Amino acid sequence: MEPYTYSLLVVFAVLCYMIVVDSNVAKFILLLVNMFKLNCVRLIWMIRFHPENPFLRWQINRRANKIAKQMQEDLDKRRREPV
Repeated sequence: MEPYTYSLLVVFAVLCYMIVVDSNVAKFILLLVNMFKLNCVRLIWMIRFHPENPFLRWQINRRANKIAKQMQEDLDKRRREPV
């Protein structure tokens, strides 16, 4: 058995022993896993909606240009209609 595999086996064996002996360890590990998931989601939101993100700026500009184009078309259409 390789030393890396053996060390992982020892770490997981110790964790399992601690979980069996004390249930608070299991709750603590679950809290750590939930905290890790929450931080990952937080990081994704921060990357996705950061104002310096070029993709986000492109999306905002594209949406604004679409709205401006539509408003210009509506304005031109109203100007052509007889009163």
